[in-house]
Amino acid sequence: MKRLLSGPWHGLRLFSLIAGVAVFLLATLVLTVGWEFGVSAVRKPLAAFTPMKPNTALGIGALGLALALSRLGGPIRLLSGVFTTIAALIGALTLAEYALNWDAGIDELLFRDSTGSPSQPAGRPSSLTAVLLVLLGMGVTGSEVPGWRHVKTACSLTALLITWTLLNGYLFAHATPRGVLPIGSVAVHTAAALFVIALGAVASQPNSWPVCTVFANNVGGTVCRWLLPAAVAAPPLLGWLVCDPTILEEPRAAFSWALYSVFSSAGSVALILVLAHRIELLDAERTAATVMSRHDGLTGLANRRAFDAFLIEAFNRGRRYQRPLSLLTIDVDEFKSYNDTFGHPAGDGVLTAVAAVFSSVARETDLVARIGGEEFAIVLPETLETGARALAERIREQVAQTCLHRCVTVSIGVATLSSATATAAALLEQSDKALYSAKRAGRNRVVAWAKSA
Repeated sequence: MKRLLSGPWHGLRLFSLIAGVAVFLLATLVLTVGWEFGVSAVRKPLAAFTPMKPNTALGIGALGLALALSRLGGPIRLLSGVFTTIAALIGALTLAEYALNWDAGIDELLFRDSTGSPSQPAGRPSSLTAVLLVLLGMGVTGSEVPGWRHVKTACSLTALLITWTLLNGYLFAHATPRGVLPIGSVAVHTAAALFVIALGAVASQPNSWPVCTVFANNVGGTVCRWLLPAAVAAPPLLGWLVCDPTILEEPRAAFSWALYSVFSSAGSVALILVLAHRIELLDAERTAATVMSRHDGLTGLANRRAFDAFLIEAFNRGRRYQRPLSLLTIDVDEFKSYNDTFGHPAGDGVLTAVAAVFSSVARETDLVARIGGEEFAIVLPETLETGARALAERIREQVAQTCLHRCVTVSIGVATLSSATATAAALLEQSDKALYSAKRAGRNRVVAWAKSA
């Protein structure tokens, strides 16, 4: 999984919580002040356009509350499913009313409405609003299993694109596709509230591909965070600045400009996300190549190149700060005989088995490397000779218990940094001399360089 930036990640969680609360408060304001107390400006901020219907406000408020609760922990989070169900049910019943030419008796259940029309009965939300309530009802909460997670992401992104289109329509002086597409009208604050909910729903999905790509802690994520804001905002703003106002007086032309703006933004966003994904793949390939260049293909341990670099760095740090450093060089005893007797695949099995022993015994701060055919080394920062010898003995004993076609033993040389050790190469030479002394003394033993000199 991608490594994500922790700061923006917490910010997204907070954004979803604030967005949900803000939309819930807006819906409450419309229901109480707008409909209960009859303040028309709250129901319909722009006099020339449609008001927010009571059921719309109820559905939006339920979605806002569900989004906010979904960001909280504990049992209270489970309540978010209740409110998304309410919103989705309002949307589904409204769509059924339009599709079946049916009155479910819910349109004016809360308040009487005198703004109806033949295409949109009094109190009834538009069909597009109903679709958005259903989409966001599925997108805000639900199971996090991979299959449903993809459905949530698709629903949230679809709602985001639709509401962004509506907001662009208002920007270009034609708030609704009425007369252009048979999907009814949407109030300006309905479109804005549903857009915020959709944005919060996308932001609340930590495992969705778009969010992971944008907030990944890599070059692709950085590209997204720099370019996406301009890609989204530039088309509508530039279109609004350069468009001839007389053109916008014709509804179809205005809506065409809105669609052009939306498709320009969406196309730019898609290209940036694809570019970021490609950059991620290239980074992954480069990282894999780097890992392969510094690791032994058979055992998975560090190779000679990585060993030399680590030893030099550890040696320089030990000399500069007067810190202890030890080095083990390890050779598998009678390995050529084992290979000749049982074959090279069996020999590879021995190398893999002893490498696993070395890795299991070493600490996270140590480096275990294969530096030759059957020769290994372990760099031990912050380790004195006594600790290095104890570790070497533990390795020797565990390897002696490893029996494949026959039991295997290792000889180990130990060297520890001292004031007389001039270079990292000198430390390695001391460890090698100790190893050769161990092999001359009969193998399957540990010898420290100081005693072999």
